[in-house]
Amino acid sequence: MAAALRRKYAFLPPDQAVDFLVIGAGVVGVAIARQLSLSIADKSTFLVERHSLPGQETSSRNSEVIHAGIYYPRDSLKTLLCVQGRKKLYDYCQKYDIPHRKTQKLVVAVSDSQKTHLEQLYKHATNLPNPPGSVPVQLISGREAKELEPDLSDDVCGALLSPETGIIDAHSLIERMEAEMEENGETATVYGTNVVRIDKSEDDGRGMKGKRGDSGNAGWVVQTVNDNGERSAILAKCVINSAGLSAHHVVNQILPKEQHKPLYFCKGSYFSYRGPGVSNVKHLIYPCPEPGLAGLGTHLTMNLANEIRFGPDVEWLTPPKDLDEDHPDFWTKMLEPNESRHDEVFDAVKRYLPGVKRDNFAPDYSGIRPKLQPSSTKPEDFSIQHIAPGFINLMGIESPGLTSSMAIASYVEQMVRRQVLGLGVGSGRNISNVGSLDDWA
Repeated sequence: MAAALRRKYAFLPPDQAVDFLVIGAGVVGVAIARQLSLSIADKSTFLVERHSLPGQETSSRNSEVIHAGIYYPRDSLKTLLCVQGRKKLYDYCQKYDIPHRKTQKLVVAVSDSQKTHLEQLYKHATNLPNPPGSVPVQLISGREAKELEPDLSDDVCGALLSPETGIIDAHSLIERMEAEMEENGETATVYGTNVVRIDKSEDDGRGMKGKRGDSGNAGWVVQTVNDNGERSAILAKCVINSAGLSAHHVVNQILPKEQHKPLYFCKGSYFSYRGPGVSNVKHLIYPCPEPGLAGLGTHLTMNLANEIRFGPDVEWLTPPKDLDEDHPDFWTKMLEPNESRHDEVFDAVKRYLPGVKRDNFAPDYSGIRPKLQPSSTKPEDFSIQHIAPGFINLMGIESPGLTSSMAIASYVEQMVRRQVLGLGVGSGRNISNVGSLDDWA
């Protein structure tokens, strides 16, 4: 894909320069651009998005849940940034009146083996650092769970109560962050603009040169094409790739073919529900997570209007063999909810909410999770890497990406300060070429 794009688009010298160029205006990209524009206000920040509006991919096709940080490995970025992000998010919602509600959540067990797993999950959550007690949970009996949610099955023998879980209007959050970002005169957002080529730039010491080459620390020449087919190029001192489902296409522009990074896609369908069996529901309700599953199980969530939906399920997608540069987003043709999974979703929900009726489920929408491994049974962390001087790459930013968005932005800001701008205390060098997120977690 990268090679084909380079053949199609010849090198174009830049006609302007920017300090920070953020690619992708999902919730994470907008949060990063906002953070840089506010915290490093003397530098210019551009945000480039290929769609006509922000948050059109994963950010708008999820459960809109504010996660507590229960599930993720102890020393992972997901745990660290989810816990930090949750607090930042609730504080931000309070400050700017962003619609949200702390619904709390029940993770329910319907067998002894699941109850044992919940007990292990409880121990895991209560022993997390950063700081201790940052993920409050309660282990309750099946009877206590039924008192909280009378519609639950009599088979529920235990539950984990998460008092910090909630829901949020993701679009209102993105709009508020974007508005705050654009109040800074050194910031601009460009929509309907696709990044098609990136070249390392050289600087001869006399200013912007934009020459092709692999040496020098002047930055990157980023070429774009807008919806009208017009090409332009900009010299970016630092590029932050937050392109989500297209992040691999962006980063592979600067990597040799043998180092190209793949990305895999997991679809989740949601079903709306109106009918019996959920009339008393007040909490989000999740089944006990199954080992090896790519998600958290088919769970009950609601929006701020109290409309019930179930999902997402897990469906791995396979790119077509004839994939080319003109059709890189094969998944866009697979966004319709998979109605063939109707029975599977109904059976999963009926285990913990026996009063639901199959005919009252209706396909609603679906979303795509970006995955770093195919059909993975291994927990995956966020990948946030400074893979080349002045190029920060984010991949696999799935759930809890929404919850973590503002913490991810702060994390990236610190990487920029310490490793790109050389402002960190005792960093020892201005630019780090380290690529392993484990070194920073």
